[in-house]
Amino acid sequence: MSKRNTTIFSAIALGISISLLGACGGSDTATTDTTVATATATEFSLADVCPATIVIQTDWFPESEHGGLYQLMGDDAVASKDTGAAVGSLMVNGQPTGVNLEIRAGGPFLESPVVTEMYQNNAITFGYVGTDVAITRYTDAPTLAVFNALNINPQVLLWDATKHPEAKTIADAAKTITSFYVYGDPAWMRYFAAQGLIQADQVDSNYKGNLLLSTEDAAHQGFATSEPYKYANLESGAITTGYQLIHDAGWNSYAQNLAIRKDRLEELRPCLEKIVPIFQQAQLDYIADPTQANAIILTTVATYDSWWTQSEGDVANGAASQKEMGIVGNGETPTFGDLEEARVNDFIAKATPILREQGLEIADIAAGDITDNTFLDTSITYQG
Repeated sequence: MSKRNTTIFSAIALGISISLLGACGGSDTATTDTTVATATATEFSLADVCPATIVIQTDWFPESEHGGLYQLMGDDAVASKDTGAAVGSLMVNGQPTGVNLEIRAGGPFLESPVVTEMYQNNAITFGYVGTDVAITRYTDAPTLAVFNALNINPQVLLWDATKHPEAKTIADAAKTITSFYVYGDPAWMRYFAAQGLIQADQVDSNYKGNLLLSTEDAAHQGFATSEPYKYANLESGAITTGYQLIHDAGWNSYAQNLAIRKDRLEELRPCLEKIVPIFQQAQLDYIADPTQANAIILTTVATYDSWWTQSEGDVANGAASQKEMGIVGNGETPTFGDLEEARVNDFIAKATPILREQGLEIADIAAGDITDNTFLDTSITYQG
């Protein structure tokens, strides 16, 4: 199955909980120097400035793209199939911060989009809000992105490279492939049609999430961190995929930003000043060594017991791909996790007419209306 189809699957019923203690193992960061340990714990204490439970609403099931969040999950974590959430101590370098972390799954666990959930449920501290969504929802539900874990959106259009060896880009593939399958009516596909990369009549909005290259000579949306690996390991026989990142084709939205409701900025400011640098470092720690976080992801997915599955190979490949492909990186500045003003403004300029063409009410905004880099630690940088 592919990712992020939130409409064609029914909500998951029946509730069970499972301890994630076995998945994580014990911390190996303890020290006999109590002075050092105490200082570290004090440095990362969030109890006096943050909610007792930091709740993060993600856009999908647990996966490697969420690895930086699970990097912070303590080994006391418990996942529930009923709620679609994992809850445990929020830990930094093996030290407790005095608050809990709750990571909520998206997809079929959501009854409404992430931004809507954020405005309906005040318990949600952060939500995954891509730049395109922030633009779309600014009029009725404004959000402010404070950290970007993925500098490059891993979403792609992909095809069978053996059947189309000359196709290196989406425009190349459109010369010989009749159908491009996508979910619904994504704005980025309208943008590609407007740019002449494909023809509008080549777009088929009925993609069901299956690995259809095994049965059909077509192209479909997916993720560079996922489908190429799955196709290469098909039991029915490996398929080598060709693909192009939609980012490289011009749709350069930041895809998975941690955002807050804009009306909660002052309320959350003391918390943001301390926790945003923690998010920055956790993402880099995950890329450096994803072992523990991937174990939690796998156990949590198993607990949810749905059609969505992840193998050790899936999550290991996902983490490695983020590193190897530059999905995680600094961008044009040395600060890891910032949302660059010029890039955001460029994207707003190209996305606004496309979104308005879809009949959406889009405000005239600039990068500063939907992003805030002031809470980032500018000394934290990705060394690659």
